[in-house]
Amino acid sequence: MKWFEERNDHFWIALLFVAISLNFFAMYNSDLGLDVHVKSAYIEADDGYALDWGDIRQSNPDASNPEEATVVDFSPYIWYPLIGLLILITLRFAFPIMKNNPAIIALILLHPTIIFSSGKSYDELTILSLFGLGSLLLNYSYSRSNQSKPSILINIIAYSVMVLALLLKVSIESMPLLFVIGLIIATTVTLTIPKIKLDPRHILIGSFVLGMAVVFALGFAGYGTSKIIVDEPLRFLYALPFAILDIVIIYGIFGMILWPFVKSTWEKLGELEDSFASEFAFIIGGMSGLITAYVAVLWAYESILWNSEWPLHMLTMGNNGRYITIISIPIWLLIKRVHGEIDWANKKLFVGILLILPFSLLAGIHGQTMWTDDAANSMDLETGEHFVFVSDATLGMHWLYTFHAPLEADENNITGHWRSDGVDWISELDGDLSHVNWIVLAPEINEIPDGWVLEDSGTADYLNGGGTWKVMTRS
Repeated sequence: MKWFEERNDHFWIALLFVAISLNFFAMYNSDLGLDVHVKSAYIEADDGYALDWGDIRQSNPDASNPEEATVVDFSPYIWYPLIGLLILITLRFAFPIMKNNPAIIALILLHPTIIFSSGKSYDELTILSLFGLGSLLLNYSYSRSNQSKPSILINIIAYSVMVLALLLKVSIESMPLLFVIGLIIATTVTLTIPKIKLDPRHILIGSFVLGMAVVFALGFAGYGTSKIIVDEPLRFLYALPFAILDIVIIYGIFGMILWPFVKSTWEKLGELEDSFASEFAFIIGGMSGLITAYVAVLWAYESILWNSEWPLHMLTMGNNGRYITIISIPIWLLIKRVHGEIDWANKKLFVGILLILPFSLLAGIHGQTMWTDDAANSMDLETGEHFVFVSDATLGMHWLYTFHAPLEADENNITGHWRSDGVDWISELDGDLSHVNWIVLAPEINEIPDGWVLEDSGTADYLNGGGTWKVMTRS
């Protein structure tokens, strides 16, 4: 490994090229993710936009109802990862601290979940990049003031960018109000932090608890999915430690290859009296606590919604841990602040890269496929026809909407229905679904209804669970 130390700059530039290439290849090679299929399925409705086959969260956890379609003012935006990648590359050259530390962008883009998200056109890379821009502006504010009092104006601009980045995941109707609230909180933080006489370690822990407390407060107030904290407190509390393991340990410390610096950074944080370190510790701790509690809420809520097997549901939805990548750049900025200069020739970094590289290559080169494309193409549906999709309840409505685009459902007035394997869907084929002449059976469905013939079948990719899907028609 002598070459790693002697030609360290060349190594990181080469790794940056590899990481960028894997992200580009994933974008080209992978199918869209479930959430993106849902977002792209919104059509114009009365006074707004709606999902014409019904909301993805139905009152009946085992069946869809096209009438249960919430009308929203705006169709959800799809933030394609190419935007985030270009922003991130621009940050690499626009800020001296990033230009002098090419390893930061390389390690961020090499994270398997970033490559995975890029391939599925999820918005993590865009949010990460914009949040990183805000944190770099905050870093510039401190640098510009020669490490004394930062510019309040630049700080407010920095926090505006960070708050806006977070709101990309929020429904557009709520954005103006939430932006104002977020900016007020951020301004309060930037004015208060320099006056707090605590070392950054205490602030990091305290803000983590505070971030979790925000989600708890929303739950007790009965807001959105957070109300599961009150409705199912034991399930939520059961999920919480696993969310910490998934988000902080696996996707954070291990996936971001932070573990070579965790111990030394923690020790040095206790020796600092520094507003910069305190403010970044507050951001990192608060966001980590907020994301961790939010993911635990999602796991508990959706496991009840879909009546999925517990606690295996947490394993199925473990990729929610990718949300922690949003704070990648602030974490590295804090590590650099604490250490002065980061030792990029640390051999532990090379070991960390070797540990995640197989997952990065798998996400980039293999990509992600959707068997539903082939199933949709095998159905010869006429204008105005209906079909029913039968699958496991977990993410069943999400999977239903992967048929929407291939069937050109809006243009052809095609209606899709969904039933879970937890109901007597076969008897419904001669009842409520008697008008349906096509059914698609997911790979996990083994029951074959009488009076139906196999039209087509195929094998799902092993990353989608494997097995054989079937398309059937009435005989």
